[in-house]
Amino acid sequence: MGFWSSVSSFCSSVGSAISSVVSGIGSELSSFAKGIGTVIGGVVEALAPVAKGIANFANAFLQGLGILKSNESVEDMGNKALQAADEGITMDQFDDFNSYMNALRDFEPDPEKSRNYSPNTKLVAGLGLGSKGVEEKFNAEPGSLDAIWLLPMANPEYFTPERMQELVSAGRLGSDTFDYLEKRLTGGESRTFEKNLEMDKSGNVMDTGQRGELYDALENAQDNWSDMMDKIDGSKQ
Repeated sequence: MGFWSSVSSFCSSVGSAISSVVSGIGSELSSFAKGIGTVIGGVVEALAPVAKGIANFANAFLQGLGILKSNESVEDMGNKALQAADEGITMDQFDDFNSYMNALRDFEPDPEKSRNYSPNTKLVAGLGLGSKGVEEKFNAEPGSLDAIWLLPMANPEYFTPERMQELVSAGRLGSDTFDYLEKRLTGGESRTFEKNLEMDKSGNVMDTGQRGELYDALENAQDNWSDMMDKIDGSKQ
């Protein structure tokens, strides 16, 4: 199956419009923007409560990891990145992510120009920055953590900022989260994905009760994701 074979056409079209803007931040974000960023863009554009929830999650998650400061938000940093790119200041020009982020912190956005970008475009841009920041912090492969936002979108009650921080710290999250939620992995691939999450950040295997809670949460995440896609399709018919 192709990447978009089972995703709402609305997500694809609307998300692509958002991602094309986000990709201007720099080539290092182009894969995020054209892939998972397009999915996220379509979902948050169609489902306002999901947009609000993932923004709140991302702020707490990234602040907890020290990628954002306590007075910063994904939307504001996304806005700065978009406006900076308009002035030729892109991620590619910096030796490392922290240097780029410090440049964004010193950048003064134009309030008038801020209105040129929708709140969801700013959000997706900020999430892309966050993905890159997490990868840099944990020396992960480029693009391998693009999908870290999907489990909290699908089941925010279980995949809290604190729990996701533990999973990322333990190196247990991979790039196949989207395919898992879409139920496109083989049985063996799904089992591997699930077993990777059974370890805590200390490398200890969860006990029976914790594993049961995890598997219930994953099943709920898949069901919730399917419901989200159905709602998007239904609302656009």
